[in-house]
Amino acid sequence: MFRGFVVCALSLGAVLSGVCTASAPVEASSQCTPMPVTTRAASTADHQTQPHGLSVASLNMAGRPDIGDELAAWAQQRAIDVLLLQEVGDKSADGAQFIAALSDRLGFHSVYAPADLLGKGQTQGLAIVSRNPIDDAQITVLSHHHLRFRSRCRIALAATVSTADGPVRIVNVHLDTRINSEDRLAQLAPILEGLEHDQRPQIIGGDFNTMDIGWFQSMWPLPYAQHQAKAVRTLMAGEGFHTPFVDTRATFKLLGLPLKLDWLFLKGINAVAWSVDEARLSDHRGVWARVTPAERGNQPSVD
Repeated sequence: MFRGFVVCALSLGAVLSGVCTASAPVEASSQCTPMPVTTRAASTADHQTQPHGLSVASLNMAGRPDIGDELAAWAQQRAIDVLLLQEVGDKSADGAQFIAALSDRLGFHSVYAPADLLGKGQTQGLAIVSRNPIDDAQITVLSHHHLRFRSRCRIALAATVSTADGPVRIVNVHLDTRINSEDRLAQLAPILEGLEHDQRPQIIGGDFNTMDIGWFQSMWPLPYAQHQAKAVRTLMAGEGFHTPFVDTRATFKLLGLPLKLDWLFLKGINAVAWSVDEARLSDHRGVWARVTPAERGNQPSVD
């Protein structure tokens, strides 16, 4: 019986390995160094947040250049003030061009940071799109892992967003896939160090790739040999961050498995409503939360 369990677990892990790498079809740039950031001011000046609170969301858009309609509808449905996007751009559509078009459509400010080059000058990277002004954008290059195949450059994009309650420091991340908990926490370390002395409210969100898998030499998956989501939550809690998404449904769509890769971690602010929302054109679901300053003490609810 035990032997059968091991065989089934390894088979399942092999499937997960294939799915994880299928959504990342590009190799890392030869030099994982910051590329120029593209910023764009809102095309209109009449967009303001609600008197208090902030609606923030995150989605790995799986490089889909045709997801603009879905993102616009989601932003309207949830009255999203800040949208964090990962895997922006593919070989047919540069990430900066996609974000420029999305920003103009929403009338939002934006900042786009390339992570990888995709052939003929196209890039794929991270973006922060905001109803209110963005400033002080910074890139942190995260530790690079040679994963034998489909290695990628990993970065974090940080920016300050103005709100009616004051500035909020927001960081968008996309961590590696086939690494173990120790390396995943090490990728987060420079992000947390950069925020250590910042007294403003903070949000760290994005695709953390926290599958509960242990990896042998980045090739062979051992399902449930590690609990990577718990390891990340423990680290974040030690730095004063909390998340409302512990008991929510999976964010990665695969055979109904409880794969939670995407998170929003909060510090100095509280979530008063949150949900994991469908994204038809992505292999991820989006995470959304409405947050308010911590001292307001609102009672949270799951939407």
